[in-house]
Amino acid sequence: FVPTCRMEEDEIGGDIVYEEVLEDGEGGEDDLQDCSDNITGDENELQMPEEGAEDGDEDEDRMMQDDSLYCFRQHTGAVFSVAMNPAGALVCSGGEDDRAYVWKPEDGTILFECKGHKDSVTSTGFSFDGKYVSTADMAGTIQVWDVPTGELKWSFECGDLEWTQWHPQAHVLLAGTADGTGWMWKVPSGDCKTFERHHGRNTCVAILSQGRCAAFGYEDGAVQLWDLKEARAIPEVSGYLAHTSCITCMVGNSDGNLLLTGSEDATAKLTSGGTGKVLATFDTSQQGASGEEQMSVEAVAFSTSLAVALTGSLSGVLGVWDLSTQMLRQQCRTPEEGGIVCIQSSDSSPVVYVADLCGVVSLYDVRSGSCERQWFGHTEEVLDMAVSKNETQLVTGSNDMTARVYSINR
Repeated sequence: FVPTCRMEEDEIGGDIVYEEVLEDGEGGEDDLQDCSDNITGDENELQMPEEGAEDGDEDEDRMMQDDSLYCFRQHTGAVFSVAMNPAGALVCSGGEDDRAYVWKPEDGTILFECKGHKDSVTSTGFSFDGKYVSTADMAGTIQVWDVPTGELKWSFECGDLEWTQWHPQAHVLLAGTADGTGWMWKVPSGDCKTFERHHGRNTCVAILSQGRCAAFGYEDGAVQLWDLKEARAIPEVSGYLAHTSCITCMVGNSDGNLLLTGSEDATAKLTSGGTGKVLATFDTSQQGASGEEQMSVEAVAFSTSLAVALTGSLSGVLGVWDLSTQMLRQQCRTPEEGGIVCIQSSDSSPVVYVADLCGVVSLYDVRSGSCERQWFGHTEEVLDMAVSKNETQLVTGSNDMTARVYSINR
């Protein structure tokens, strides 16, 4: 097949000035090379395992292989969410059993249990400095805990919850709910702002422009940019340029002036974080096996070492897209052909961590597309993944009711 990228006519870029959440500042800009319509990428063969790698004996060995340093088994249901504090010294896990725990990754010592949830805990996270940890359940109970003491510092009840995320520079927590509303609170005071848009679920978020604005993704395929300080809508990405199905994931680049979104419509879109203009569409619909139905893009990322965008779909293909030419640079099928659910780019090298529905985490070199390493241990799907800031460990949550800690350096 020949992968294609649909482009808009104007040049990628644009300036915009925002006020910060905590203080004023200017937005950034990004200049990439001009691109033309209907750019066609080079044909790339899928990176497949070597001959003999999938024979019966090896498959059986892999099912029994456990590369984890520690396996946390306190949950009695699927582990939906995992997070690591900035120092990599603590893990918070939340699960289908309505429970969340804060524990040490080296031996599973529980510092405290985050009690009070009455539904599956689907979102966990540490604040930028590790002082607070948040836990949130599907019914809309959000709790924030003081990490050193284990004391509950703040809680809130909202509608059916889709996600929570900490601001990268402040004790500010954001959330999205099924009625389309976005929320933002100062912690622990609880000062609140809301971002109203009544067109389906508010499914995901990305913080842009060094924390001055946020992009919300919605069930109808639209993306709305918001000024966080003023709770003011900026532009909306909708209409014929927008996604045609639910937004599943999004991420901003390190400068906060580019936004990458993934959708159930099997595309990813590159958008200006300043103007909301769609700059490119990466079509992943042909990346699956022959005759395979269209597969949702479930994970996206920017490489911090190379000017490339990364897409992961339920077809089990990792796509590497050149930002300057908008052409497909590499594509790699997960060796176990498991649908990709999580992607995290390395902050220090041109590699990316990929978690899939076969319970495997793989490390890919984005320059060559080669699979450099894999970590086994889970017996069912990986549902979430977090990599420590110093990239010495990673932790995964799985449908097999465990969270596992792996050494990256070993």
